[in-house]
Amino acid sequence: MSLPQMHYTSAPPGPDGSGFRFTAVTPGVPASVLREAEQLIGYEPPRDAPSRPTPDDLALFPEMFSHTRLSDGSGLLSRTVYTGADYSGRWGNFHAHAVHLAAGERLSGDMPPIAAWGAPEWADRTPENGAPPLGRLTPPPSHELRSELAAFAAGRTPWLAAVLADLRRLAESPHAPQVVLAEEDTGRVAHWVMLACTALPRDFARDLTFTTYTRRPQQARQQLVGVRPEDVRSVAGQPHRYSVHDCSDPSTAPAAPADPWAHTAAAVLASGLLPLFRRAREAAGEEYAAAPFAPGPLAALALVKGVAVPEDARTEAAVWVRAHPAALDEPTLARFLEAVCEVVPGTPELPSDALAGLLDALHGTVPAALTAPLTARLVDRALRGGTTALPPLPPGALPEPYRSRLAAESGEELRRALRDPLTPLARVAELLRVARLLGVGHDDLAAALAERIGDGLLSGAGSGGAAAEALRDAFAEPGRLLDLALVHLDARAADDPPGTARALRDARLPLDGVRGVPHLLMCAAAGSGGPGRDRNGELHRLLRVAGASPHGDPLALRTAVALVWEDRGPTAAEASLLLSEAGARPHVAAGTWDHLVTAAVDAPAEDAEAPLLARQILAAAPESVGRSVLDDLKLLSLVHDLEAQEDGAAQGGWTARVRALSDSSRPGVRRRATAALARRLLSPDRPADELGELARSDDLDVIDAYASAARTPFFRDVLRSVPRRAANCFVDWNAHAGASPAWDLTRRALLDEVLRPVVRGLSDENVLKVEEQLSLVAIGRVYDFREWNRPAGVLGRLFRNRGRAPETPSSSWRGDVERPGEKGDPR
Repeated sequence: MSLPQMHYTSAPPGPDGSGFRFTAVTPGVPASVLREAEQLIGYEPPRDAPSRPTPDDLALFPEMFSHTRLSDGSGLLSRTVYTGADYSGRWGNFHAHAVHLAAGERLSGDMPPIAAWGAPEWADRTPENGAPPLGRLTPPPSHELRSELAAFAAGRTPWLAAVLADLRRLAESPHAPQVVLAEEDTGRVAHWVMLACTALPRDFARDLTFTTYTRRPQQARQQLVGVRPEDVRSVAGQPHRYSVHDCSDPSTAPAAPADPWAHTAAAVLASGLLPLFRRAREAAGEEYAAAPFAPGPLAALALVKGVAVPEDARTEAAVWVRAHPAALDEPTLARFLEAVCEVVPGTPELPSDALAGLLDALHGTVPAALTAPLTARLVDRALRGGTTALPPLPPGALPEPYRSRLAAESGEELRRALRDPLTPLARVAELLRVARLLGVGHDDLAAALAERIGDGLLSGAGSGGAAAEALRDAFAEPGRLLDLALVHLDARAADDPPGTARALRDARLPLDGVRGVPHLLMCAAAGSGGPGRDRNGELHRLLRVAGASPHGDPLALRTAVALVWEDRGPTAAEASLLLSEAGARPHVAAGTWDHLVTAAVDAPAEDAEAPLLARQILAAAPESVGRSVLDDLKLLSLVHDLEAQEDGAAQGGWTARVRALSDSSRPGVRRRATAALARRLLSPDRPADELGELARSDDLDVIDAYASAARTPFFRDVLRSVPRRAANCFVDWNAHAGASPAWDLTRRALLDEVLRPVVRGLSDENVLKVEEQLSLVAIGRVYDFREWNRPAGVLGRLFRNRGRAPETPSSSWRGDVERPGEKGDPR
């Protein structure tokens, strides 16, 4: 490489004048670089320096070694020393030797600028042969420097972590405060820079700007600034601009920063293990570029070397090894595991969850003998009641002599804890795992434990998760405990199928291949519900899962019905299908018969299947129907006959039957029955005296239902479009006058408010058709109809009779239709 150099000093009088100036410069250095460099390489001696120093005094003057970034992006690496002889300089004489690094250019060997401290190429005087480019700057021997740095770091332990944390901030943000280090000897500031460049990412270390000495730190442009203690006051009290560390005064040691990487790096530096930083970068691989300050790799290697790192860094080390189990060879990994499991008095142990995660990652990838210390530590903590559960461990995870030793030490205590009913279920689950791992027998405790675990699983939040964990562990090693627990859960499932199903959805038990527990299997296979599903098909699926049939195991039918219709009872159509498929006997035996009855009597009015279901229930097992709903079912069955126009309905007696059954029936069923009766009484095919029965009943519910059916828009449309129906209604609503007060009021209202508006809206042609139908039904009523339909006034009567032959009044007039103009005529 070629490094342009420049020398600057106070020159004696000569052709170029006298005073401070560049006395030798490599040709080609830009004038802008010289102008900027001149502002950076000047030297101001310490305040207490002698004005006329002797040669021995000169050796004590601070050396200003700097790396500065110039405004054009290039770098200036310079060394300035005091020479003492004064020609014209205000501060005496000094010599500055600098080299220029073009933007992006590195020193030979890609070494950081601080590595050139002490290089023999630095000159104290202007060379006589000018300033040719330097080929290289030779660093001092590394082995000598390493031991010197280790000794220095050990003496700067109180400040190491804080300074490294500040430098990390500089590496992460260009706006972080400058780091100011106060040392008596500028060589110690150079050591600080070397330590920083060892620990920091290489890219940042190569670009780190610094100066080992300045009298005016407030004017320094570098990131790390060295000063003597007497000059530190000028930047004190400005934490937003300067992070000051006075390393000459132990009483000013800063508080420990909350930075695991800084603490770990400080511990490594203080231990003199500088090569660990390079090894950590290599171990981190490509991840180092994205997270250079992740403490995991460095902390892991430090633990292997016996370096005491802070607790959070130990955890980070375990997390990193867990994520990169192949990053350490087996001997290194073995030493690491021994280190994280070691109990050091006064030092917090690694959290159990970190150990558990580490063990989980290493199982199956390294021999069990390698992870034995880790497994033994977790088992020991589990026995002592640690807060983190022991992860599932395969057989042989704890080899000898660890297993025998722990079993002998803690076996009886473990059994006592399992026997104690006050032991929390989460603790029981963990102790069972430990007992299986250590080979501690507990079959004699299985019955009580199975009941506790089963009840805990169904208890919901809290102990439910621990019980599920214990059962999943038991499935891994089947035995008496698992068998008893499944039997207990099956019994509980029969008592509370929906609750058991909810618990099993959260438990995720591996029930494939399990037999002999039909209720439990159905609960495990039950869906979570939802609209639009085939619930009858779901019932059959659950019974197939259980290997049961409604006839052979009615209790299985009860469990299946409770699971399928958990959210709401079966509809009438679903209940009808259930009854058709299985018959009444299985439902009566299973206790699901009431579901079918309820589906009929509680069905909404628009459910067309409820009347048929009621008829099926009465036909299948009338003796099993409770007296409280018997009349409801009979009334619904009658509704079915009325709506389906069955042959049995033609026998009549409808009104009497509806009234007789309505007294003890539900309001909804009663309304449905009266509405069905009303629709049939308005139909032309009713038995002859059925309307008279209604009229004579004086039953407001029945008569109001009849009136409501007659007032519907649908029936009004029928009256408009079917002349025969209009004629029939005229006859019906004039019939049975005086049968009862309720009927008289109703029939008159229907004539005036329903039939009259319909007829008056008909054309003359359609009115004639109504009259023709009346002549067929009751000849004497035609004249009554014309009189009833005649508009008020003479003109109206003339208009209505225009073109029509005069007709004499019928001899069948009974006086039950009010003549026009009489009292009560709404016209």
